[in-house]
Amino acid sequence: MEFSGWLTATVFLPLAGALAIALVVKGDRNVRLFAMAIALAELALTILVFAQYDLSAGADQVQLVDKIERWIPIDAFKVQYFLGVDGLSAPMVLLTGLLGMVAVFASWGIKERVREYFVWLLMLQTAVIGVFSALDFLLFFMFWELELIPMFFLISIWGSGRREYSAMKFLIFTI
Repeated sequence: MEFSGWLTATVFLPLAGALAIALVVKGDRNVRLFAMAIALAELALTILVFAQYDLSAGADQVQLVDKIERWIPIDAFKVQYFLGVDGLSAPMVLLTGLLGMVAVFASWGIKERVREYFVWLLMLQTAVIGVFSALDFLLFFMFWELELIPMFFLISIWGSGRREYSAMKFLIFTI
């Protein structure tokens, strides 16, 4: 079992922030400020992950590994909790952290269902970083499918134009 913990913290910090917003944080202003704090902390973690990636080891070398061998203890499946970054996923994790912060800034003017909006936005960030760092197929698939739920709600509730139609098309094409 290898476990550095950096990627796990990077993946699940936004989800922890989303749960805190859903259960603890009160008031629209506080929700916005807390979401910004989580997004900034997430950006700091993604910068740290990117900075710790050793380019001299080769772009195809998996680093910062978090691995639990028998994560789901069923003999028929060899499912592992296996996160890591390589030369392609390390910049994508950094970009996701940057875009998460930008999305929170850009969403500052949301006035309708503010708490719910930031919960979905932070859940989406968890899923996207999970997709870029998952090295087990089932874990990748779980993160990929988890992306669909917040995206559907973000498009259908806060989108523009034909929101419901667009959200349903998005869901159908990505499933």
